[in-house]
Amino acid sequence: MKFKKVTLIAMGLSVLLSSLTGCSSNKASDQRVTAAENSKASTDGKTIRFLNVSPSEARDSYYQETFQRFQEETGITVEYESVPWDDAVSKLMVMGAADELPDIITMDTIWLGQFVASDWLVPLDSYLADVEDQFTDTVRTIWWDSQRESYGSAYTVPDGVMVKGIYVRKDWAEAAGLKLDPEAGWDYDEYFQTIAALTDVSQKHYGVAYRGARGGFHPILFYLESFTGGQLYDEEGNILINSEECLEAFEKWTSVYKDGYAPQDSINWGFSEMMDSFTGGLTGTFLNDSECVANCQADMAPDSWMVMPIPRSTKDGKIYNQLNAPYSYAMTTDSKNPDLAWELLLFLSDSENNADYCSRFGVMPIKKEAEANDFFTETGVYSTFVKQLNNPDLVYPCNFGPFGVSDLEQGFLHEEIQKYLLNQQSAEDALGNITGELEKRMKNYLAENPGKSVETPKLLSDK
Repeated sequence: MKFKKVTLIAMGLSVLLSSLTGCSSNKASDQRVTAAENSKASTDGKTIRFLNVSPSEARDSYYQETFQRFQEETGITVEYESVPWDDAVSKLMVMGAADELPDIITMDTIWLGQFVASDWLVPLDSYLADVEDQFTDTVRTIWWDSQRESYGSAYTVPDGVMVKGIYVRKDWAEAAGLKLDPEAGWDYDEYFQTIAALTDVSQKHYGVAYRGARGGFHPILFYLESFTGGQLYDEEGNILINSEECLEAFEKWTSVYKDGYAPQDSINWGFSEMMDSFTGGLTGTFLNDSECVANCQADMAPDSWMVMPIPRSTKDGKIYNQLNAPYSYAMTTDSKNPDLAWELLLFLSDSENNADYCSRFGVMPIKKEAEANDFFTETGVYSTFVKQLNNPDLVYPCNFGPFGVSDLEQGFLHEEIQKYLLNQQSAEDALGNITGELEKRMKNYLAENPGKSVETPKLLSDK
């Protein structure tokens, strides 16, 4: 994805939203509105259901406003439902088993393998045929190519695009004499040295907000894959991150906790605790997505923080970074009106609507015309994330696999690591238990799906 290099004005939501409101309608929007006007009589009174798996005041407000405009344009009513994130996957699985899923759901892509295998989602390739070229290269060649490689079709449309960065206490770094430059970047050795340098327990300063609870294996996974070229399995499904080299890397990553560079209670931290510890002045670095920019702006002095790119691999110099989205939209096979559901999904991903959504929630656009907005360029507070997306050395490493892992996410993955951090088992046992379970599931998947192959790392520079 290439972003125009245009000077970015200071990032204030009020200023941004007013600028987005003034954007002119694009050709795709005009075509969609015309089609909606022509078909309104036939759709009047129709209702479709939409389920949001992460309700909040901001997200509820956005969807309610958007669905009201959708109804005014099309005559289609959207019944808005939500379920708290912690209960979302179990709730959706119950609804899926009972054939009661709404027409469109928001979901975490980590659930995709299980939902596709259960035949709960509609393949989107036939729907995308006429509009796919309107989406960014990142969505088309990374997001959808990966799904087609694993599942034979695209199944979800991301609500926005994210890559990760390292949030750093700039004031602490300057006091420690560190010279950090987002343009030059850094490697993992320099990253770990920075964590150590920012730690001063006497001042209650810890170098890193360590994620020890749910989701804690994800950053470790992508770090380990920086030693395997981004590959997770070989062609036969044998896992590759259980080598001696990767075991040493696992110990290196977890040493930031074991050596006291993270607060002791961070063994139980998830996202909220990490975010709060960074903005509250307890920790000096924090690995997460672009959506955290808004939190830093709201709770920290402008000169007190900065964002560094994900460190380069010490093995091959490339940046291994996860392509992600806050959530993605999927049409379900329980829908009685899939064409109307698709019309809503197109409305949500319309260039103007997508730019509005992305500006509110701190992510990059999925439409080419939306990414041309000044807000999403290579300058300003998002510059580190945008430049990574444009970096030819960026590699999108492989994820767990095209099989269900939601049960592992609930406990097994982080609990195995916690046992090691608490000296209840060895690092070799912790990594071995995790990689053994993943390898077993991948080999079972390949055996049950003849002709299927393992995922491969993706690079935009190869396209």
